[in-house]
Amino acid sequence: MTRVWMGWVAGMAALPMMAASHGQAAPPRDAWLMQNYHFTGPPAPGTVKPTDPVLGTIGEMQSILWTVMQRAKFDEDYGTVMAAAAETVANAQLMEAITEHRQAVAAATAPKATTTTEAAAPAFFLIAMKDKTIVAARSYRVDGPMLNYVTLQGAHATVRLDLVDGGFSEELNRQRGVAFRLPR
Repeated sequence: MTRVWMGWVAGMAALPMMAASHGQAAPPRDAWLMQNYHFTGPPAPGTVKPTDPVLGTIGEMQSILWTVMQRAKFDEDYGTVMAAAAETVANAQLMEAITEHRQAVAAATAPKATTTTEAAAPAFFLIAMKDKTIVAARSYRVDGPMLNYVTLQGAHATVRLDLVDGGFSEELNRQRGVAFRLPR
């Protein structure tokens, strides 16, 4: 019994020495992290804007849906993938709508300093689509066969030029005294 007890005590005494020698031989686990990344510390007070809890929750749902789509087998889990993809699209549209609404509210409540360039620029352009819809845009630009524009809420959108009713768009803007030109 004393021999077993002595062996146990000797083993326990050797354990810290083995752990110390093992710890000295291996580099610290965060050495790679410290070599490859520069840590700047916490952000300055007032620079971090509060996150909307609704957008945070929807973002978490997007993350979960993305994981579902990645792990599902497209051949076997086609229904699951399609449902997750549809939900992801709906959530993304909801996030965009919430963000645009909040930006519009913030822009409406923020005081504006009027400059001469702002006073001379048109308030917005009207872009008529061939499907009988009309879009209001702050600005627009033609890139080859595509029309890029910025909505009044600040969202960027792109549409093929062949889907735009150029003649009607020019007429709508001409009636308002706004120059609007698309290539023919």
